[in-house]
Formats: sequence, C-alpha cells, structure tokens
Amino acid sequence: MMIKSALNLIPLLVIIISSCTNPVQDKKEDLPEINGVTGSWNLDQYIDHVNKGQDWISYDDTILYQKHITDSHFTWFKYDSKNDNLLGMGGGNYKIEKGNYIENIEFFYPPGSSELGQAIPFNLKFEKGMWYHSGMAKEYELDIETGDMEEVGTIMIEEIWKPTKSIINPDSKIQKTWDLRQYRTGLSLEYIEYPDFTGYIKLITPTHFVWTKYDKEGDEIYGAGAGTYLFKDDSYIESINIIHPENTGQVGSSIKFDFDVNDNKWKHFGYVPDFVVDESNGDIRNDSILIDEYWIPHETEFTEEIFF
Repeated sequence: MMIKSALNLIPLLVIIISSCTNPVQDKKEDLPEINGVTGSWNLDQYIDHVNKGQDWISYDDTILYQKHITDSHFTWFKYDSKNDNLLGMGGGNYKIEKGNYIENIEFFYPPGSSELGQAIPFNLKFEKGMWYHSGMAKEYELDIETGDMEEVGTIMIEEIWKPTKSIINPDSKIQKTWDLRQYRTGLSLEYIEYPDFTGYIKLITPTHFVWTKYDKEGDEIYGAGAGTYLFKDDSYIESINIIHPENTGQVGSSIKFDFDVNDNKWKHFGYVPDFVVDESNGDIRNDSILIDEYWIPHETEFTEEIFF
C-alpha cells in the first residue's frame, strides 16, 4: 500500500515542479540582461502600420536600415545606398525600466516629425538572437486656431532586428558615446570650442560608428555619417557606408586616422576625400578635408581650454 501511495504522488510532484519552474523560464526570456540591446543591428522585418499593413515585410538590399546602441544612446538610420540618400534618421538617449526599452527622441529626420521630443516605451523581447521591438508612438498635428501641437492619435511600431555580421573589435577603449569638444580647420589655426546649442554626437559600438550633427534647439540634422571601423598599425580606420547631406567621395572609402585616447579625451586626426566640381571648366577635382578634433565622453565636464 505504501508503494502504491508513493506512485500516486509522482504525478502530483511533477505538476508542482513544472508549475514552479516554467514561470521562471518565461520571466528570463521576457526580461533580458539590461545591456542586451547594446551593439549594432540590421532591420530584418517590420509591419507597415502607417499604410495599414498587417504582414511582416522586408526592405530590399538597396536599403541600409541599421540601429546602433551604446550603454546610454541610440541612433538609427534608413539609407538608400543606390542613390546615396538618407531617407530617415533618429536618435537620443534611452533607458531600460521594468522590462521596457524607452527611447527619448532628441533628433529626427526628416524634419517636422511628431516623434521628435517624445519618450516612447517599447516592449523588450529577445528570441533566438533576434530583437522584437514594438510600441506606440504618438501623432501630433498643429492646431491652427491655438498654434499648439495637439495629439491626434497613435501609430504602432513593430520591428524585428538582427545583429550585424561585421567584425567585432575587442579593443573597447572608444566604445561609448562621445561629444565633439574642439576642432580646427587648418594646422596653423587655433582650436575652436564647439558651441553648446549644436549637438555633435558619435556612437561607437563593437562593430560600427555613427555620428550626427544636429540643432539642439530646433528640428534639423545638419550632417551624419556611419560605417564600420578597425584598428591597424596604431591607426583607427573608418569604412564609410553613409554620408548626409551629400556624398562627395567619402562613401565606400576607408579613411585612416591618427588617434590618441585616454580617460577623458579622444584625439582624432586625418584627411577625408572631397570631390568638388571646378566651376571654371567643369572638371571634378579631388581635394581633401582636414579632420583635427577632440572628443570627450558624453556628459563629462572639463575645465581645460586646450587639451594638448
């Protein structure tokens, strides 16, 4: 009788064990590591809710749609590689809170988007190495009578992102978010302090870089660039994939820079190609532009006027 009773208890024990372990497994999938989003991603699929779509679709190979995320900031862009044309871009800072990934939109292209200035919460889910990204963005329109922006609805965002396949750089000393602090346009000139009202931010992930120059007080992106990078023979080399507003020879180029990095500054020195049209005869002339810059970690305060 005791053996029979023990056997009768086995199914009950299995049920109890299963009910205790399954919620833990589900919780582990739904709440990934806080740094799970950091890195560089390619958009794999999306649902076009703007045009009332219902099916998962993808862009063709001519569209480069990427998102780059450091431990504090994100930048995404949609770029027409065939025509060298920036179709969309956005970025800012973010936080992860209670299982949600919340983006604070600090710059956006094209101008006039109601997403600028929003803090948009997204569900955070990872499955088989893919990032499932879904949330609701508010839509605003200008009220002509009051002059205020009025909320008129929401738009669903549903996307699936996959990690890029680019080579990972093990040297992490520049893998963070940077602000341009000083620059000069000629070797004989003095360094110029970068103005506070213009944002010039650069994100470095283990595989990619992306920089954006934008108006902090308005609604305009002045310039942007992105690509992959590597370290070789004491040089930092950028391979350019996108340039905005105009590609004058940089896209497709691999540009070598001298660099020096310590705890509070990044010395960035080199020359980038600049193909310009000679107005006198219409010929294309291959010039170059000096890049001589000092970058500092984002939100770091300094008192020095000139670093070196």
